[in-house]
Amino acid sequence: MSQDIRFVSQLPATQYVQLEALLFFNGRQERVRSSIVAAIERYGPPQVVESDGSLRVQLNGLDDAQCLFAVDVTNGRERPVGVILYVRESFERITVVHLSVAEQFAAGGVHADDRLLYRMVQAVRQVARRTVGIERVDLFYSQGRPRAAFA
Repeated sequence: MSQDIRFVSQLPATQYVQLEALLFFNGRQERVRSSIVAAIERYGPPQVVESDGSLRVQLNGLDDAQCLFAVDVTNGRERPVGVILYVRESFERITVVHLSVAEQFAAGGVHADDRLLYRMVQAVRQVARRTVGIERVDLFYSQGRPRAAFA
């Protein structure tokens, strides 16, 4: 069954614990541990920031990092199930620096057919298409070296 997923740039502050678990305590992060370490070394660690009752994720030391949250809307309740953090590396390139998907939406999960990771990358590609000058989107987690996911 396909879940109702929407993409937003901020979450309500009441979802802090859920976001923290998704971003920092994800059971599948061991699979990409070396890429996570490389991304932190290059861009700084992600941190959850609350401002005016809303949450966002920023990179320690980079003011221009952007994030999108994938929010599952079921029976009127909303919960974050994905987060993707990206930066504009140059005039023509956006790099996805960090991403996390709830285990039930990852490969082998109950909702794997929803292809959430793919949809999150596509959402960033849509942002890139609307941004003047951007020609490509790179995925940093590809072995610690950016891999193109063209805009």
